[in-house]
Amino acid sequence: MFKTYDKNIKEIISAKAPDTDWKNILEQHRVMMARIQHERLIHLLVMIFVGIIMSCSVFFTIVTMKPDLLIFGIPLLFLFIAYIFHYRFLENTTQNWYLLEDQIKT
Repeated sequence: MFKTYDKNIKEIISAKAPDTDWKNILEQHRVMMARIQHERLIHLLVMIFVGIIMSCSVFFTIVTMKPDLLIFGIPLLFLFIAYIFHYRFLENTTQNWYLLEDQIKT
């Protein structure tokens, strides 16, 4: 959804059609920005939670000296890495949309 919108809004801005209702486009853009900011916040909180649980799992594995407990830590590590990459995408897209908002205003 975000990638499609990003592509569409960039096409609209680059076209600079004289009959474009920029006020309506700005309003729609702000709605989409609110959505991605909400998504970004939720993913940040989940990423932090997964990181804490992963760290605790690795800590207990080290303290108890039972490598069998890595069965919990390793999948959490991969999940944490996936969340980092997805959060990076959301953050970069949000920052890019702030710049697009400035372009729409002018």
